[in-house]
Amino acid sequence: MLLSPEDIYKTLSETIANESDSNFASIMVKILSSILLTSTELHDLRVKLKTLQTKESADLFVCLYKTWCHHPIALVALCFLSQNYDHACKLVQLL
Repeated sequence: MLLSPEDIYKTLSETIANESDSNFASIMVKILSSILLTSTELHDLRVKLKTLQTKESADLFVCLYKTWCHHPIALVALCFLSQNYDHACKLVQLL
C-alpha cells in the first residue's frame, strides 16, 4: 500500500519485457492483468489508463502494451481499459 501501483507495474512490466522465457512472461502478464482489472487498490491506476491525458499515463500505457503483447487476451483487455476500441477491434480480428 505504501508503494505507488504505477511504479510497481512499470518496473514489473520492464522486467517481464526482458524475460527470455515467453511462457513465464505470458503467465505473469495474465496474472498482472487480472489484478489490474479487479483490484480495488488499483482503481486510480485504471482511471489513469482510461483517460491517457498526461504524458505519464501515455508512457505507462506504452510500457504495459509492450509487455502485455506476451498474452493476447490481456492486451485486448488493456486496449479496452484505455478506451482504444479501434485498436482492440483490429487485434480481435487478428486473433
